Amino acid sequence: MSEKIYVISCSQDLVSMGIDRMRSAVEGLEEAELSLDWTNTRLVPVVATEKVAFDVGETRIVPIRPIEIPRYAIVLQSFYGSNGMGDIGCIGSTEMKLVSEKRTANMSMFSSRIKASVLKGDLLGQVLIVAGSPK
Repeated sequence: MSEKIYVISCSQDLVSMGIDRMRSAVEGLEEAELSLDWTNTRLVPVVATEKVAFDVGETRIVPIRPIEIPRYAIVLQSFYGSNGMGDIGCIGSTEMKLVSEKRTANMSMFSSRIKASVLKGDLLGQVLIVAGSPK
């Protein structure tokens, strides 16, 4: 049996953003059944930590304030508290971790509708962190 290679990315066209696709051979990255605890959900702001300039329609990586994601928790985008300049595609980290591990998101993929800059301290959007456990 050959080693599985998973492509971990938020965009199908990372080369146009000046970065290579991140490839990781990950053992154990399989479907997981989770029990979610919606009574233990956090609404977390996604805040830029650096200035990043955008052209119209451009998608770029924007560093963010670290967001702690507990083991087995899932992250969902909230449409409340968004940025009028554009939208978050995802949040994550350069270090691939399984859902069974504690994770820290420190970057986001942001798409801008206008030519402008995201500034340090700008709210990019918000995410819901829903606590979970293995079923």
